[in-house]
Amino acid sequence: MVGGVFVLGGLVLLGCAVTQLGATAADLARAQDQAAAGATTYAAECAKCHGQRGEGLASAPALMGPGALPEYPRNRGGSGDPGFIDGQQLQIEAQARPAGAAWRDPFRNAQDLYGYTSTHMPMSHAGELKQGDYWALVNFLLAAQGATLPAGGIGPANASSTPIPRR
Repeated sequence: MVGGVFVLGGLVLLGCAVTQLGATAADLARAQDQAAAGATTYAAECAKCHGQRGEGLASAPALMGPGALPEYPRNRGGSGDPGFIDGQQLQIEAQARPAGAAWRDPFRNAQDLYGYTSTHMPMSHAGELKQGDYWALVNFLLAAQGATLPAGGIGPANASSTPIPRR
């Protein structure tokens, strides 16, 4: 019985060890080729919290790879535990939302992603990057997720019609 538990535990650990978190090397290479400026912005402004492959670190969510950029972004709690809920923060957010507005804005297309990143990121100096840097970042993230970028990239004219790929 004890031996079976050790074998089962070893198999679980082995399965976890081979699970890819974040973007693969091929995903990153494709994104770098399609959106080099966004790769530079990501490395300088995002990787320290979200990881070199966008895998998510500590309380920062994954931005690239399986499960990244879900339709409804997770709540930002006050601890590394994504299940942590700060009641006072929830009350403040509820009072700040317009009547009838959705609780959280969804990530359905590139415009939604741009709107969120340009308003809330980077956490230490939110909204302070240049508009072009935010668009370059959106291009990089979506290319890493497998999107085929339109000629000239994603920008204000075509962002609403560019869906976020789901993995």
